[in-house]
Amino acid sequence: MTPEFGVDDVTALLLDERKYDSPLREKEFHKLLYFTKQELEEEGIKADIPYYWYRYGTVTPISDSSVTVEKSKDGGSQVVCPVEPDSIDASDNEIDQVRDVVQEVLLRYYQIGGLEPLTDLMYEDAPYDVQREFRQLDKQLRTAADNHPDLLDDGYNKDDIRRTLSHVVKTFPTDEFPNLESDLHLWYTVMSTELDQTDQFYSVNEMLSLCDAFWAVFMIEVGQQEHSDLTVEEVRDAISDDVDSYQKQMRARLENKEREQTKFGAQLERNEVVRDAQDAVAEALVGFAPSQ
Repeated sequence: MTPEFGVDDVTALLLDERKYDSPLREKEFHKLLYFTKQELEEEGIKADIPYYWYRYGTVTPISDSSVTVEKSKDGGSQVVCPVEPDSIDASDNEIDQVRDVVQEVLLRYYQIGGLEPLTDLMYEDAPYDVQREFRQLDKQLRTAADNHPDLLDDGYNKDDIRRTLSHVVKTFPTDEFPNLESDLHLWYTVMSTELDQTDQFYSVNEMLSLCDAFWAVFMIEVGQQEHSDLTVEEVRDAISDDVDSYQKQMRARLENKEREQTKFGAQLERNEVVRDAQDAVAEALVGFAPSQ
């Protein structure tokens, strides 16, 4: 009977084959498991490595495994697995086959140059185009935040952000998720208003926070539809003990921001022609009338 290699088995081999002294980080771990699962299945090797799509790629639940994620000495995350390769319940030949796949996945990871390009590669498999567009927006904002916490870097001006924001709206799968159209509208409104702030009041970190809230609302829904070897309830449990309450909290973040903007108004250097054009684009893209 052909054995099925699970999370414990593959993690043990990943840690054994990994050539760096630095800890295996949680984000690396989930992405490497995803690609290993793909490669194993292509080789005809059974792999019990469930996953669901969430905020920044796929996530493999580890609650039913012996794998844990702990804090490392440098304050980051560290994946720990007590299983040793020689304790895996399979023949030496079968273990060597899996080991070869793990080596190939790790080699590709080393060659492409780190976690960010690995994530880009993963997003080629993302089930919705909007995920790739949102990743671009997230990268733009994070690059700007790293360089200038309060002002956009010259390489990412407000026009660039507006264009990518429009692409996110244009590619959003409203047919598949009609219940999220109001969330999309709200997020677009508060993001646009934040972009209209003068440089004195503009905050890249605030925009990142707004993006994070909206993306959590959306990806909670995506995770329940786009998963492998998991039930919807298992996905919900993995995301949060009370996923509905968590989603409400993220919506409240956007609603509070809208109330704040309505109360105090944007500190604008307002160009009415540009604003009217932006509102027309938004209405055409998703069929809502932007706030006046």
